[in-house]
Amino acid sequence: MNAFKLVMAGVGGQGTLLASRLLAQAAIDSGLPVRIGETYGMAQRGGPVMSHIQIGVESYNPQIRPGKADVLLGFEVGEAVRRGASYLKEGGLALGNTRKLPPVEVISGMTRYPEEEKLTNILKKVTDNIITFDATALAEQAGDAITSNVVMIGALIASKKLPITEQTMHETLKKSIKPAYLELNMIAYDLGKNAYLGQ
Repeated sequence: MNAFKLVMAGVGGQGTLLASRLLAQAAIDSGLPVRIGETYGMAQRGGPVMSHIQIGVESYNPQIRPGKADVLLGFEVGEAVRRGASYLKEGGLALGNTRKLPPVEVISGMTRYPEEEKLTNILKKVTDNIITFDATALAEQAGDAITSNVVMIGALIASKKLPITEQTMHETLKKSIKPAYLELNMIAYDLGKNAYLGQ
């Protein structure tokens, strides 16, 4: 099989790292080799967070080279474009949460949040395959905004870009999430899936 390469970007507190671990575990549960790495550590809540995941590749280097990612998964659109757009391959899928959550640099006044048009234009230089929706609103609909990461996983699996079946992802979620929070997360997953399919 061809390797699948995914770059994820967001800010601390959005569950980006948990999402990358859930996807990595689903790949392992599918019997596939996986490499995962963080290029920006979560130094503080609200700080930039980025993960690289390679599935089906025998590589010792977890970092994806610029222009090689099949999918850019953005938990926060500004951070996704700022830190992840250069990694996306031409024509790749850019899947993003439109809810703005300004990073520390913006809150502290070190920089300004970019205009939406500018962000979109940067992505369009790489791909026309751009799917965005308010994943945080869907997570709130499910019952807790913290599940926006699982909303995004649902959308990602629905894209059928990954070599991971929905059944395997369901099984991974069931064994990885505490029973008390499972139903909430499964609702969030389905809302993300339906948001993607409704585009």
